[in-house]
Amino acid sequence: MSTLVLLTRPAPRNASLAARLQADGYAVTCLPALALHTLIDTPDQMVWPDGYDLVVFVSSHAARSYIDCLQRWRPDTDWPSRVRVATVGLASARPVYQLGQVPAENIFHPGPGQQQDSEALWQVLRPELPHLRHVLIVRGETGREWLGEQFETHGIRVSRLALYRREPERWSAEQVTDLAEAFQRGKKTVFLLTSSESVDAVHANMQRLGLLSQWAASHFIVIHERISSRIQTILRTSGLYARYPIQICAPNDDAICQAIRLSVSHPGSNQDYNHGHDR
Repeated sequence: MSTLVLLTRPAPRNASLAARLQADGYAVTCLPALALHTLIDTPDQMVWPDGYDLVVFVSSHAARSYIDCLQRWRPDTDWPSRVRVATVGLASARPVYQLGQVPAENIFHPGPGQQQDSEALWQVLRPELPHLRHVLIVRGETGREWLGEQFETHGIRVSRLALYRREPERWSAEQVTDLAEAFQRGKKTVFLLTSSESVDAVHANMQRLGLLSQWAASHFIVIHERISSRIQTILRTSGLYARYPIQICAPNDDAICQAIRLSVSHPGSNQDYNHGHDR
């Protein structure tokens, strides 16, 4: 029985993973759950890194978008040497390393063996707190406030720059033709979900298209326990449970591919477990 993998990350981030999965024999459909709309159109809307002790990027999209603005509107200006950079994980730090202007010792993020989130980043940053007076957090229009609140609790000024807005994509019946056919034929289906917002967006599409019970019977790959919990919660509101154990992995292609292989090779059902436990 063949397997269909649904990649729901924003469109530019799916190409390399899709090619790799197809080379491994999987059918792949790219259906971004969220559209990302830029909120900064002119240089006067930007907040530049000068004057801050630390710039925090909450995602790889935030890092790429900010660096794109720097290169477009300040092409002759290097990153200020005294300004540190922090990201919630290695993947979101990659655009900063590729920029080649920030010394490695001034880039802070959780290591490969750590959880890739704000809580883990906070532990990495703790030794630096005495050197921080003003922090800039680059993010989407909405998101968790936890990290900013931690800085403020420690007397550090926080500025926030919203670079983009996330909006749920509304899938048409034509867009989900391959998925509906896979459901009908009893093929294994795997959903990669990388944020709680994307879970909500996919759930809305599945509900509107009448595919909710089949969706619950799919395999789920997520990059954080919070996303797993969101899937369980949102399914329970419809009286459903995830049939298979939800695989949690690091947010990189190697880990995602391995998690997909493990998930589809898992012989058991998760229904009995989920009726008695919350993940």
